[in-house]
Amino acid sequence: MSNGPVFKWVSTDWLQGRLGAFTVIDCQPSVHDYIRGHIPGAVYLNEESLRLSRGGLPHVWLDDPLASSVLSTVGVDIERPIVVYGRAVPGIPLGDGVPPPMLAYSLVRYGHGEVYVLDGGFDDWLQEDREIETRYPAIERSRFVARTRTGLSVDYEEFRLIKGRPHVAHLDSRPADQYAGSSYWPKRGHIPGALNIPWSEAFEAGNLCKLRDASHMMGILERLNVTREKEVICHCGSGRKAAAQLCVLKWALGYPNVRLFEGSFTEWCAHQENPTVIGQTPD
Repeated sequence: MSNGPVFKWVSTDWLQGRLGAFTVIDCQPSVHDYIRGHIPGAVYLNEESLRLSRGGLPHVWLDDPLASSVLSTVGVDIERPIVVYGRAVPGIPLGDGVPPPMLAYSLVRYGHGEVYVLDGGFDDWLQEDREIETRYPAIERSRFVARTRTGLSVDYEEFRLIKGRPHVAHLDSRPADQYAGSSYWPKRGHIPGALNIPWSEAFEAGNLCKLRDASHMMGILERLNVTREKEVICHCGSGRKAAAQLCVLKWALGYPNVRLFEGSFTEWCAHQENPTVIGQTPD
């Protein structure tokens, strides 16, 4: 597509009227959540199915051939649009609301051209007493061929080279306490120059699968002088939360030049010579 991929958050009403016309992917925190009930026709895919260790670094996105195998197995078709949904379940692994936009980012990353995220997720679907099922769909293997899309991410070497340039703003999307220094990474604090905008600021506190009014996030970006004219690079701990933030900035708020430093703080800390800053200020 010459104008780039289609990526939107959609309502439960919108999806209800289109079931059957889309590949629906359930990425609830655990497969057991999916087994207990899911949107009719949905196939399960955990967000971490598309990452593994490479060269010792954990949580690296799969290379294209491996991603092709995974996505073909669950029936992803380049010609069929996709809706991704999940559920925020505080206090459990992967229950933070990140998986839907994170998985949607991965699908676009691997070349899919039309991806939607269900705003409000499975919680809104259930609260509205919409139909769910426990049977599993008859999914046929597809012939999806992953081709990593250029322009969505930045590697370590490029990030290190450009992060301090005046036209570049780089955002640490981790919670404020981790940004300041409370973390389990080999080094404390954050990458020098990083502005802290926790990824969750873009979502409702009571449902982290539901977009907050855009004015809230725009107010934060304006206060930090993160303008649309700047190149924006998102990073976090391992790329999950930053992928969600990228989706918001690029496809919900319309920032034209946003990329993800996929290695994020994990890769930054892997280089012993790299400094970090402890505290609430960028430098």
